[in-house]
Amino acid sequence: MNSRTAACLHVTNGDAVIHGFKKAGILGTHLAWRDVLHEGPVPGTVPLEECSRVRGAYLASRGFGRPIRIMQDLANRDALIRRASEFEEVVLWFEHDLYDQLQILQILAFLRALEPAPVMVSLVQSDHYLGALSGDELLALYPKRRTVTRAMFDRAQALWADFTSPEPLALGEQTKNEHPGFAHMRAALERLCEEFPAPGDGLSRSARQALAAVAQGPARKEELFARAQGREEAPFLGDATFYAILSDLQRSPAPLVEGTEALLQPTALGRRVLGGDADWLEHAPADRWIGGIHLHGAHPPRWDTSRRAFITAEEAVD
Repeated sequence: MNSRTAACLHVTNGDAVIHGFKKAGILGTHLAWRDVLHEGPVPGTVPLEECSRVRGAYLASRGFGRPIRIMQDLANRDALIRRASEFEEVVLWFEHDLYDQLQILQILAFLRALEPAPVMVSLVQSDHYLGALSGDELLALYPKRRTVTRAMFDRAQALWADFTSPEPLALGEQTKNEHPGFAHMRAALERLCEEFPAPGDGLSRSARQALAAVAQGPARKEELFARAQGREEAPFLGDATFYAILSDLQRSPAPLVEGTEALLQPTALGRRVLGGDADWLEHAPADRWIGGIHLHGAHPPRWDTSRRAFITAEEAVD
């Protein structure tokens, strides 16, 4: 099928890529998924619309937009993807990073259960950021798309179930596996696990990188964001998400960062935590969600990067 046909539904990660589609003359219906699934609660055993209500409430609570607008955008998105069977082809355009890989799982898990089923679903996977590509570069990717097979649908559904499960062990095991058809999934899932508190300091990798960026010296938020993202193999955080993490470090009952705008610096506790001499969760118990897991208290599941495994509270202390 020609990429310029109006009979396609093109689904991608955000508005920048859709702007690229229009410049490239890629016709059809364009849908931006727009959800930071690696942050906040994600119920997996409810209809898409109910999941979106939970997600919308979370996104609004984090200041990622006006509540009414967020809810309306999600409702419009869900209504359109429910019409997937009306199109000759559904083309998913996504990147290699964690943000995109989780969106792939949610969309494929939904489409697998959709009745009537879409006629054809294909996947474009890029190891370059799609929003930065020219129109010609986007067009060149289209012939490389891969038809989503039944096995790929099954794998996506299983991984989505692991991500939205209230228990982390199965998710951890998936970081040891290759996932045929999804070249970037294993690395993305491992990066997701690094968002759980680490043994020793109690920080997620993103929080640790934010704290380290502050410790490098005074800078505006934009520079702190650039510093932190420079530590990523496949950057996936948007600036709004990073600023929310930075705010958490400041507003915690036991803050790790203090100061104003361009004069932020680590607190005394922040320096101890960054140096590995204190555990943040002993001073500010966790209360956040990753997928289906509610991290709460001083002893939530922790991800040991050296072991590539979740560990118990006793092991974390040892």
